[in-house]
Amino acid sequence: LKALLIFCVVFAHFLRVSGHFEPGSPSRIIYIICFSFMMEGFFFVSGFFSQNVDKCRAKSFETLLLPYVVFMILSFGARYAIFGSAHLILYLPSHAMWFLLVMFYCRFGIKTFARIPFVLPLSAILYLTAGAMTFMGPGMALGRACSFLVFFLLGYYSKWDYFEKIRKIPKPVMIVPSAGLVCLSVWYAGQKEYDVELLLFKDCNEELGIDFLEGVVIRALVGLAALTWLVIWIDVLPDKKFPSKGGLITQLGQNTMTVFLLHVFVRQILKWAGHKRDFAILSHDGWIYVLLMLALALACVYLFSRPIVVKAYDKSMQFLYKPFEKVIKL
Repeated sequence: LKALLIFCVVFAHFLRVSGHFEPGSPSRIIYIICFSFMMEGFFFVSGFFSQNVDKCRAKSFETLLLPYVVFMILSFGARYAIFGSAHLILYLPSHAMWFLLVMFYCRFGIKTFARIPFVLPLSAILYLTAGAMTFMGPGMALGRACSFLVFFLLGYYSKWDYFEKIRKIPKPVMIVPSAGLVCLSVWYAGQKEYDVELLLFKDCNEELGIDFLEGVVIRALVGLAALTWLVIWIDVLPDKKFPSKGGLITQLGQNTMTVFLLHVFVRQILKWAGHKRDFAILSHDGWIYVLLMLALALACVYLFSRPIVVKAYDKSMQFLYKPFEKVIKL
């Protein structure tokens, strides 16, 4: 599941590089399908693997907050080198870096969240109404933190028995909801009045030009779509190493962090190349562009998930974290 999710993240991010997101275009349709479940899925899976709350809190600084600061700086350097100008504002996450910050909130805070009575329904209410709070915007990724917390908690409170019950549903049954969700995404992609930004939960309702009731309804529909997709994937995906020989895709699912962080730099290069005449193909939105981005996404998820890359990343983070380790423990 994590392998599928990280591929969708990379593919969707690359698809939007062209900037030509015309209603009904292939890249817009695929982008909407991916964003209707991929980030919710990541928080759900991470919540499920956060049962050891003490370990989550202790490791959150090294595995999430430190990479956030380091890669915010590296991303700033890359943007400055590529485009000639850039801004570094640590409380305003640059592209994709918001995920590390929000995941830090969730992993660090789960020990406390789990003690709050009725925290799951409360987080659901927060998810539905967060768009109405004007201060819930990109700053410190607060808008997204309030939006994705409920999916993290859903994963945390899930039991393996729930997954086993889902997996007893005959797989052909899942064709119907899958087809329905794809058709809904195609319809949504063709609507001029609905911006794809509604799926990102980055900005408040006022910034998006919708009222309170619209915001609640849209969030409810997006949440329902995400949960339906998760049920589908839990049912149809293999429950053993895949493929059975080598487990290449399973290995990818175990090494998603390096893929997530490093693909951002490839995206910046693509964004730069799309403005050059020699790379005019990156400035058009069509099936050739989609296939090109598909090939590049597959290459990135393979290369950036290799053990040698993961090992180098882990050693680098451990080295950088060492001077702060004693202070953090205190």
